[in-house]
Amino acid sequence: MDTIKTHTIVIGAGVVGLSVAREIASQGHEVIILEKSALCGEGISSRNSGVIHSGLYYENGSEKAKLCLQGKQLLYQYAKDRNIPFHQCGKIIIAVSEDEKQTLKNLYNNGLSNGVQGLTLLTQSEVEERQPGIKVKSGLLSKTTGIIDVPELIQCLEADLQSYNAILCLRSNVQKISINKINSFSVMVDAEEKFCIESKNLINAAGLDAVDLAKKILGLSKKYIPRAYYAKGHYFKISGAHPFNGPLIYPTNSKDGLGIHLTYDLDGSIKFGPDVSWIKEKEYGFDDGVKEKFVLAIKRYWPGLNPEKLMPDYIGIRPKIYGPSEKPVDFLIQTSETHGIKGLVNLFGIESPGLTSAMAIAKKVESVLFAR
Repeated sequence: MDTIKTHTIVIGAGVVGLSVAREIASQGHEVIILEKSALCGEGISSRNSGVIHSGLYYENGSEKAKLCLQGKQLLYQYAKDRNIPFHQCGKIIIAVSEDEKQTLKNLYNNGLSNGVQGLTLLTQSEVEERQPGIKVKSGLLSKTTGIIDVPELIQCLEADLQSYNAILCLRSNVQKISINKINSFSVMVDAEEKFCIESKNLINAAGLDAVDLAKKILGLSKKYIPRAYYAKGHYFKISGAHPFNGPLIYPTNSKDGLGIHLTYDLDGSIKFGPDVSWIKEKEYGFDDGVKEKFVLAIKRYWPGLNPEKLMPDYIGIRPKIYGPSEKPVDFLIQTSETHGIKGLVNLFGIESPGLTSAMAIAKKVESVLFAR
């Protein structure tokens, strides 16, 4: 069996894994990226809303808050530099009841505490002026929210990695990871042929498979491996014309997520989602029975919805490390300070705002591994 030696291995080629690999490779280090799928970004990265978040939802001082704000700026700048299509369209979080008006005020104050710019509380008429057809009590405008062409982003990250001479191995399944006495890792890979890679550093950026991958690391104590939970989300699209061309529309957030919201694709078509269905195993079957739930949720703020124009679109799954009855938790960026294994970084629970935060996560991982 052939053994390859490199400086750093990144496992997972979604937006986060590619961003981490790019950041490390840009510093002149040899990097190999392992991805079990045939294409980059086929998991979480290609199955979300494609939204660049502003950072107003997250607990003050949390990794999600800090990395979302930093990542937002990095992502917008990268999109401008590389001519990746994006649109800073803003979004309005809406209150459709008196109770929800207080929730908006709390979100507004939380956003200010996090340092989010461009937040404005809106009256009913100000919301309806920006998005005719929406019926609400009030709203919260976030001007720095946007949408981005995720496939183009992935292509640009891949191109950067190629320019830095990083090696991308697709259709490569990691079988086992051993920790050597010389502070290095041996990764057994099953591809067209089986091979082994030895490296100084190992980054687990496997997304939905991050917990399963961590269990393959011989020598990593089970007490440092969280339990994996999967939250499946459906998306529906509208066929035909619609009245929307302003900011995205989000209901007030729930414990499980940001609610069934209205977002755009860059071609102007709209989609609704995701809902939350907790599942035990990763599967992407579309349940047409959730349509009624969507219709009821959407009609709370868009009474003019014609249910017959609401069509199934796609499924996403969020990699959660807390269960349906538990309090939401922060990103878990696990380093040697926690598990004691030099050179190992596990990225657990990188759900929303993971896309927005990707480049900031990359800088954090690089700074941990190469403290100067």
